[in-house]
Amino acid sequence: MRRQYRFIVLGLAIGLLLTGVLEVLAVPPLPSSFYGTVQVDGANVPVGTTISAWVNGTKYAERTVLLYAGDTVYSLDVPGDDPGTPEVEGGVSGDTVNFYIGDQVADQTAPWQSGTNVNLDLTCPKEETEEYKVFLPWVVKYFARGAETTPSDIGKGHKKIK
Repeated sequence: MRRQYRFIVLGLAIGLLLTGVLEVLAVPPLPSSFYGTVQVDGANVPVGTTISAWVNGTKYAERTVLLYAGDTVYSLDVPGDDPGTPEVEGGVSGDTVNFYIGDQVADQTAPWQSGTNVNLDLTCPKEETEEYKVFLPWVVKYFARGAETTPSDIGKGHKKIK
């Protein structure tokens, strides 16, 4: 009886292997990990600022910064693409990882490499905003004189506003 049982199990195993019923499942690659400090214009970013990692225009990782020993820091695991699926779930060796600090592009990029843990401090310049200074008395005078007066005419002998 034992002998028959062994032959049946062995026959089933060989049959499954030969018919291809057993599917080979590929193990997805280890992530490419990054950590470091985060600064904008040389200063810490506010705690809770989002750091994201993008590969080929797709966001694959996102975390918020924390305060550690007086520095704002981050840690991200960027997943790799599982070759056993048709979808793209992450990076492949050599892909460029772009980082964002909030909605600003960081100055640094890094290559995606499975199983690494890279210290990469992220920085970017202060976001430029246009600043407009308006001198209120000039605005009042300009609009009070009518359409024929231009800003360069102010103070050139036009009637005074009472």
